[in-house]
Amino acid sequence: MPQANDAELTELYTSAPGLDVEDSEPNTGAPGGNPTANFQLHLEAVAGNVIGNGGGNYRLEITCIDETLAAPNASMSPGVLNQQFLSGDGWQAGGPAGNFLKEQVFNINVDNNARGHVLRYVATMVSAGRDVVSFIESNRFILV
Repeated sequence: MPQANDAELTELYTSAPGLDVEDSEPNTGAPGGNPTANFQLHLEAVAGNVIGNGGGNYRLEITCIDETLAAPNASMSPGVLNQQFLSGDGWQAGGPAGNFLKEQVFNINVDNNARGHVLRYVATMVSAGRDVVSFIESNRFILV
């Protein structure tokens, strides 16, 4: 868990649409069915009891990296999101230490040019004062 004035990204993974289970083939369809046209990206972060509802601004950047091409895939990247440490922005208090948790789910449309490629996501969180910095990588996954 983070210190009172710190925050960190703790989970980043892909899943099939509507599920909350990590999947390295997140757009595989039902047995005998076609692949889905989308999948989900799950991000979880925790913040200490002082910063978690303190209203500070931070920048969250999430980029899809196509490992097969060794290049970013902009069409499947959520991009740069300006957010705040506030309950109104998804930070929920919890636990005996009074820490905060934020869970976000992004629906990602499959780029047909990336089918058959191995990909991963990279997320960074940097506060406006640059005193809170965290990054995380997702699992590698393949699109069918």
